[in-house]
Formats: sequence, C-alpha cells, structure tokens
Amino acid sequence: MTKDNTSTPAVPPRFFAQLLLPFAIPALLTLALVLTVGEGSPRNTAPGSGLKAAGFGAAMLTCLAVWLLATGGIADPRARKLAAIMCGMVGLMGWPVWSMGVLPSVNGMRLGPAETIRMTLERTEFTVAQRSSTRNHWAWLRPDTPDSRAAAGRYFIPEATYRQWNGEQPRSVTVTTAPGLLGAQVVTGYGLPADQTR
Repeated sequence: MTKDNTSTPAVPPRFFAQLLLPFAIPALLTLALVLTVGEGSPRNTAPGSGLKAAGFGAAMLTCLAVWLLATGGIADPRARKLAAIMCGMVGLMGWPVWSMGVLPSVNGMRLGPAETIRMTLERTEFTVAQRSSTRNHWAWLRPDTPDSRAAAGRYFIPEATYRQWNGEQPRSVTVTTAPGLLGAQVVTGYGLPADQTR
C-alpha cells in the first residue's frame, strides 16, 4: 500500500510568513510614522468623517497584493484557497490599524482651510484605556446648524479642556476643524464662544 501525499499541498518555506503581511505592513507603517512624524501630524478626526471605509479598502488591496505574491508560481488550488482565507483573516486584523494608525497620520499631513463651528455641549465623560490607568476624555457635541461639516457625536478632547468644561458647564462650545489630505475632517482645537451663556 502506497502512502497518499496528495492531501498536503506543497508550498515554499516563506509561504506562511508572507500571509502575515496584511497585518505586519500597516503595523510597521504606523511605527514608522510614529518615529518620523510623531505628534507633528494632527490625527484627531471628527465623528462622521473617519477613515473606516478607506482603511477597509487599504486592507483589502494589501490582502490582494500579498495573495498574488504568496501564490505566485503555486498551481495547487488548495494552497491558493488557503492563502486567500488566511490573507482575508489577517487583513481584517490589519483593518483597524489602517483606519486608526496609518491613515489618520497621512490625513493630517496637509490641512485645508479651518472653520470654527459652534456646538452644543451635551455631556462629558472619560474612559480608561485597556491594561492601563490612562484616561481618555470625551465630549458629546451637537452642531447648532444641521449643515455643519462636523457631525454630532463623541469627540476626543484634551484633559485640560475636559476639566474646564466640567468646571464651567458651558451650554455652547466651539470646535475648529479642517479637511485633511484624505478628506476626513481633522479637529484642531476647542474653545468657548464669546457670547456663550451658562
């Protein structure tokens, strides 16, 4: 009786390592941006103008490129199918890295004309980062005009702004935004309107 080896597709040694690239590529790009750009590029995007769709597109394009690279010269359909499944799974892991790491930094590299928007402060809150005691501070804001380019939602705010707004309890605040390189609205500042009433 002969041993059947047809159940195990033959792949080169680098095959499985290449299939990790859909996650490794955005992770390394994010690290490179942190080391080179740092805080010089504003990354805080306004609600409703995030980069989730763009991040998904970048992740899927990376998956396709990696799949073509990993399966080049491999004719076995089982290996090609396995590569497609693994690229898709690893690419989904890389999606938030593109959306929250790489693309916000790229978006903030060039800003368009700034606009200051008057908004209603609904409430403030803080959250604690996972596996850390670091607090993230937030404000729930609603624009006074419905055609504002900054949508209603939860805005990330500095701790000093959080303390000021909690202490003064203003009814209205201002948010300054500017369109970024990729079209997402970048929040560049917070303040209080001159005529605000408590």
